[in-house]
Amino acid sequence: MTEKEIIDAFLSQKHIAVAGFSRDPRKFGAQVFEMLKTRDYRVYAVNPAGGETPGKEPIYGSIAELPDHVKALWIGLKPELTNRLIIEAGKRGMTHVWVQQMAGNKETLKLLNESEMLAVSKRCIFMHANPAGFHSFHRWLAGLFGRLPK
Repeated sequence: MTEKEIIDAFLSQKHIAVAGFSRDPRKFGAQVFEMLKTRDYRVYAVNPAGGETPGKEPIYGSIAELPDHVKALWIGLKPELTNRLIIEAGKRGMTHVWVQQMAGNKETLKLLNESEMLAVSKRCIFMHANPAGFHSFHRWLAGLFGRLPK
């Protein structure tokens, strides 16, 4: 599959877990969570602290706690945490993973290549999930300079 097809396959999932969710609306994980919700995805917050989102949705303490039908995982964490979650997601049978740009390292790429999951890495989800505002302009610029996935 091409990178664009893998991105489209991830975004075709209706249930997406967000690992790196924060209750602080200024944090990137909280912004991704809210953006996906506004685009009609059923989004599942993942953070070891657990509890509830500001919207009173459950926060899952681990990948293992997610409902079985959730097969897509977005990760926006430090690489050492990202790598552990990729392994957990693979063991759980997840089929799609998106490692936000700067959330991975060489080991991350190795793990993704060895996994059976369809994986997006080194890309910003805001540019691909029906972008708006600044991200729409950024996507336009990337397209202008031939930097969008093919």
